[in-house]
Amino acid sequence: LLSSCTSSEPRGPVVFAASSLQRPLEELAAQWTEQGRDPPVLSFASSTALARQIDNGSPADLFISADQQWTDYVVKIGRLDRDAIRSLAQNRIVAAAHVDNTETAFPSASATIATGDPESVPLGRYAQEALTSAGLWDEAESKLIRTPSSSAALRLVLLREADTGVLYASDVASRDDLKIVLAFPPDAHSSIIYKALKLPSSAHPDTQGFLDFLSSGEAQAVFDRYGFSRP
Repeated sequence: LLSSCTSSEPRGPVVFAASSLQRPLEELAAQWTEQGRDPPVLSFASSTALARQIDNGSPADLFISADQQWTDYVVKIGRLDRDAIRSLAQNRIVAAAHVDNTETAFPSASATIATGDPESVPLGRYAQEALTSAGLWDEAESKLIRTPSSSAALRLVLLREADTGVLYASDVASRDDLKIVLAFPPDAHSSIIYKALKLPSSAHPDTQGFLDFLSSGEAQAVFDRYGFSRP
């Protein structure tokens, strides 16, 4: 959800970002604010939903996508210079379960699998690619719980409302309540590179500065700590 603020409160740039980036971006926004800057307004959802909101005129300054298709979409509708796109971090796909789950097989005969909807959510498309590459798609498809975002899929596994999940590796990293049950090789799915771009509608004076900060070595250290790799 878009962070709320009244018109009298100073605010930094509005950032539309893939939901899998929530933990590192919240920490980076706090670091930015501690430097005496106005706090950025962070809005998290699937890259698909955010790109469509931008197309429909929702005001934002930065867009950070987990999916090349939706990066290209926003570049096209905004007539943006591709040279201005910044690659921030990279991710991969894993199958994971709650640590209390004693099932060892993946996928098991009766287990449910939470992941993004392959028809509309980047995580779901990557999950389908990974499962297909592993020869597991036909078995797994009927067990899928298709969610509208990666954060929704993660939540189902954490609450044990799904037996397992095909999730981003970063969602499992540094958590003691989840365990990886299958790590797909990097070539099992399309490259997952988070790309940031400044939207042409942005008039906030700190937009470029915040984008530069997200591209810095200091920010990369934060992404590393949350289980992302360097792009």
